[in-house]
Amino acid sequence: MKKFHISLSIIICTLYISINASAQAPKELHVDGRYLKTADGTIVNMHGFAQTYSPWFNEQGTKWNNYNVNACLAYNKGLIDKILQVGWKMDFMRLHMDPYWSNTPGIQTTGEEDIHAFSMDRFKIYLEQVFVPMAEYAISKGLYVVMRPPGVCPQNIAIGDNYYKYLMQVWGYVAQHNKLRNNMAVMYELANEPVNIIQTGTSANKDLHDFFQAITDTIRHYCDNIVLVPGTGWQSNYTAYGEYPITGKNIGYAVHCYPGWYNSGVEGNVSVNYNEFRNGWKQQIGPVADFAPVVVTEMDWAPEKYNASWGKAVTGVAGGSGFGANFKKITDECGNVSWLLFTWPHLLAQFTDKAPTSGEYTFLNDPEACPWPCYHWYLAYRDTTWEAKDPYASSSLFPLTNDDFNPSIWEQGSFNESTGCLITGQYGFGGWEYSTPKDLSKYKYLIIELKKPQSCGASFRIFDEQSYWSDPFMQDFDNNVELKVELATMKRNQSRAKCDASHIYRVGIWSYGGGEIYIKRVFLSDDGETPTGISDTKLLIDNTEKIKDKSVFNLNGQRLSAPRRGINIINGKKYFVK
Repeated sequence: MKKFHISLSIIICTLYISINASAQAPKELHVDGRYLKTADGTIVNMHGFAQTYSPWFNEQGTKWNNYNVNACLAYNKGLIDKILQVGWKMDFMRLHMDPYWSNTPGIQTTGEEDIHAFSMDRFKIYLEQVFVPMAEYAISKGLYVVMRPPGVCPQNIAIGDNYYKYLMQVWGYVAQHNKLRNNMAVMYELANEPVNIIQTGTSANKDLHDFFQAITDTIRHYCDNIVLVPGTGWQSNYTAYGEYPITGKNIGYAVHCYPGWYNSGVEGNVSVNYNEFRNGWKQQIGPVADFAPVVVTEMDWAPEKYNASWGKAVTGVAGGSGFGANFKKITDECGNVSWLLFTWPHLLAQFTDKAPTSGEYTFLNDPEACPWPCYHWYLAYRDTTWEAKDPYASSSLFPLTNDDFNPSIWEQGSFNESTGCLITGQYGFGGWEYSTPKDLSKYKYLIIELKKPQSCGASFRIFDEQSYWSDPFMQDFDNNVELKVELATMKRNQSRAKCDASHIYRVGIWSYGGGEIYIKRVFLSDDGETPTGISDTKLLIDNTEKIKDKSVFNLNGQRLSAPRRGINIINGKKYFVK
């Protein structure tokens, strides 16, 4: 991470804003590139919880039953109130339109994936009486709402099958509802946990795209609400969309993440390695996170002994072992990920921000279980003063646009900004030229990524002199899709003299010509991976400054007796103690 020199007690933050929930509707959202944004351009990453409206999911049938609409609404509205009253800084809720309401009573089913008892007439009735009123209530409390259809996907789905027709019917109706249509505080998660797509066309990847593209297009016929598209593998695999992205406006992707997924260790094994977890995430989620916002709509963890979470793991330490802290680190570094805590909402409503003074930990106050650290992470996301910045801000020197990228610096070439495809002329060079040299010396790395390997002898070149015929830094791509140039040590190709990163005139790609080179991005970095522009929030204070507030925590949500050197969370804000 880049280190900044700060002499005043000010907050510098390059993470992302989380909307301040209050007793008013949240600001409307839209998708802009890889981000959720408000109308004024503010980047939003949401943090929240989930509700399901059926007797069993509402404390195992102890609170209401027998299709009692009023009792259901009273109980679940009350939970929202309690969750906010105990201090959770939530700004979105996932709303399950549970099949309890839309299935015809008396017809036996084999599980939530069995849709043969589904009644469209009942769905219409209870959309009006239960789901829309709950969405409206959540919005009135400052929460965005992600609506998911009744039940879960069967093991196999296919274009044109009964489940495809079912989703078409449900979303075709929801998208027309006068209280939901174009309500930009409401998003639609198209399906829950697809597992496999049955190939009927040229490829399974194309079939998955076509399945959810058709549902998206049906919704778009009626409204512009944000659509969140699921992947296969129980919403863990999004590589198909890297090849065939869903097209249209306001498209994001809904992801699930549990211990044992994305190389994060096997469930029941709490030892999770950050690097393996991050690499798994990049392989399976990166293909969509690179160009669209991601919303994690299921995620939790806790030691198995509590029997209170779906995922079995510990919080651990960011960058080391453990699931929770590494999940947060990875999603923060990704920069465009919203996520929720899939813990039972009645347990969240029981939370108190008090560490135990004696006795054993409980699920709610154990720092190794999800509620305690997440409560304090949510505070830090919300109560710190945030300055929203694009984590690819350094990429502003290397925009992949027709106006800024010159494919014909040497010989006549072409560039397609929609695909990132460069075709140079014979022995040609395309890239970026600067009339005033750029100082890159304060950065450690310059990184270029391709979307796929090239086959035209491409090399990456950096010029520290004005003439194209000077001796630049050169590095061949060969079969690589990423090159990482250490700026302080780069040398000219022929003389092997050191290049001067403090005045760079030209950056780009040379090739034999005629071949396609698909450029993904070019950016500056201080850790070799994360684009410069992401760093920790830091408020500098003297060691001798008196802290009257005793609510002091480390970044894992563990209470401290006093601030320690480094980053502390004090009264919900991040402080850096010198």
